[in-house]
Amino acid sequence: MQQKKVKLSEAMKQFQSEVETDILSALKVLEQQGDLSILPQVIEKLRRCDLTIEKAILLFLADIQKPEAATFFIQFLAEEKDAQLRQKVLTSIWNSKLPYDDHLPFFVMLASTGDFMQALECLTIIENMQGPFEEHHLLESQLLLKEYVEESKQEDEQKRQIMSEIAWFIKEQNEGIDADLLIED
Repeated sequence: MQQKKVKLSEAMKQFQSEVETDILSALKVLEQQGDLSILPQVIEKLRRCDLTIEKAILLFLADIQKPEAATFFIQFLAEEKDAQLRQKVLTSIWNSKLPYDDHLPFFVMLASTGDFMQALECLTIIENMQGPFEEHHLLESQLLLKEYVEESKQEDEQKRQIMSEIAWFIKEQNEGIDADLLIED
């Protein structure tokens, strides 16, 4: 146990380097030794790194297998103000194997409040959900979509189309509940 902590500590020091090869090799060690406590530092590195490092970090995040990581990502997305960083994390989520089905309303809300690209990322995440979904998650999602329709008269057409696709997905998942969610084109 102590040896694991030492390796993890050394890898985190190496990860803080500005040298690409150091960061990439640290990521390999973190993948083997890491625990969820390193996620804030890993995501923080995404704020200020070049494209090669960004790709490696996004792959690292997408490969995380621990279900508890989903809770961390949801909390991060709920609190993060930087739209670009949020979008990068959304990309890693839709490439992830972690289940996010219990967070369906959250991703509908993110799609409705974000820009076109954020809505597109959320659509991809939602479409990758397996279901079946709990009825209250579907109802909450429908409510969020209804609010979006009522408040989005001036929204750009591309985003309205994405939101329409999300509405169709929700409706297909919940044929048993009366859901008049069609967004008129």
